Amino acid sequence: MRRFWSVFLVFLCVFAVADVTSFVPRDYDFFVLLKGNSLYYDKLSSVPLFRFMLKDDRIALESLFVSLLENTCISVGVPMSSVYEALENDILFAAKGTEFALEQFFSLDLNYYLQVLRNIGSNSIIVMKSSKPEQLLRLMAKLMDLKMTKNEKIWVLHDTDVAIFASAHEGYLVISGSRTALLKAIDAYDLEQLQMKSEEPAVRELLNQSAWLYGFFKRDTLRLKGPFVSTNDVDTEYVTILGVPSGESLKIEVRQQLRSATGMEKYVSSATGMLGMPFIGNFAFSATAAGPMDLADSLSQWFQGAQDEVKKIYEIVSYILKSSTGRVYMTGDLFGDQIRLVTIFELSKDLDLSFLIKYGARSFGSEIRLPIMDGFLSFFQSDRRLIMTNMSKAQYDTVANRRRVRDDATYQYISRNYVGQDILRVFVDVGSLLRAMLGINAVGKFFLTQQFDGQSFVYRMEVM
Repeated sequence: MRRFWSVFLVFLCVFAVADVTSFVPRDYDFFVLLKGNSLYYDKLSSVPLFRFMLKDDRIALESLFVSLLENTCISVGVPMSSVYEALENDILFAAKGTEFALEQFFSLDLNYYLQVLRNIGSNSIIVMKSSKPEQLLRLMAKLMDLKMTKNEKIWVLHDTDVAIFASAHEGYLVISGSRTALLKAIDAYDLEQLQMKSEEPAVRELLNQSAWLYGFFKRDTLRLKGPFVSTNDVDTEYVTILGVPSGESLKIEVRQQLRSATGMEKYVSSATGMLGMPFIGNFAFSATAAGPMDLADSLSQWFQGAQDEVKKIYEIVSYILKSSTGRVYMTGDLFGDQIRLVTIFELSKDLDLSFLIKYGARSFGSEIRLPIMDGFLSFFQSDRRLIMTNMSKAQYDTVANRRRVRDDATYQYISRNYVGQDILRVFVDVGSLLRAMLGINAVGKFFLTQQFDGQSFVYRMEVM
């Protein structure tokens, strides 16, 4: 009898922790989970930027999305309740043998997600809650213009180029790009020892926290790379993501566990000097000059054109960085016909700008101009600062004093909640950016900082 109760208690514990992440096999590389969507959607839509994108009559993405789904549901005879059930509950995406790009995860286009589903990899799975899986699959088949057949317990959505496999299991709908991966995910759900979370303590610790967005990535399977930030410059053990909408902001934390953290604290510097810097256009950026990111590469990404021109900028910035200390600061426009760009280097010693002559630069009084693409880059010094900009010195002097970072109330408000020492930080006036792109008044701010936390690089993002 004692043995019976022991076995029963073990079974009860396993059953109690079975959830959508139980479908992730232990040899998979990553998963992304949206948990409790019905609870967090209202919180997300209260964030000013998302409220504008979802609710404002001029954009009204929510209405467009619902209208498309309702019309399709009517055409195939599927009740909208089947759609709402899936969207309001947990949704999981997991895969192996591929990278995941975080910046591609957040799209405002329904067709983007349909293409992701249509092109789902042979070792990828999508899992969602569904008590009417066949109805939901009929809707998907219609949206993707695919035929739908069933072979025993497995549905197949297909045409001449695409085959998507799906099956219902324990109240969930499991979708994959291959029959093998589909059955493997179901086996993992049924046997705890086959699950990723059974052998990854970091996964269990992650899922123990209260959030809406969860992510776990082994090694270097998360790709987060752009002009401002990159997770690919250091040797990584794993990466976790947590995202929570609360109050009037969406906060996302990306924690990059390092295989070796020796000497990483040297990359941390004070960001308080950013307050007094010019704020031109709609973004401001600062980073430790000797940080882990290749700043020369990051800065040269802003210039598009012939490869030799981009290479020239990379070499010039690399040379300047050798004489730089503290932080590098950057500000300007992210969109527009006339994009302004300013980079300010804090110099550790006097820098002879005559080295620019070999790249074709010429002196124009108090500034040196380097012809580049269809314009020029101007270089001039002010005390211990070297300014590199695509404006003339006179133009820069006119706009640089109009507005400082400290004049932005949102930056002041957000930055109070973050430590003054970090590796980099980015602030974007998204409302101004959307006005430039769409020509309509909009609201929204974005803040990002990279910190070092003992054994990890921690990226904290906040959208308001």
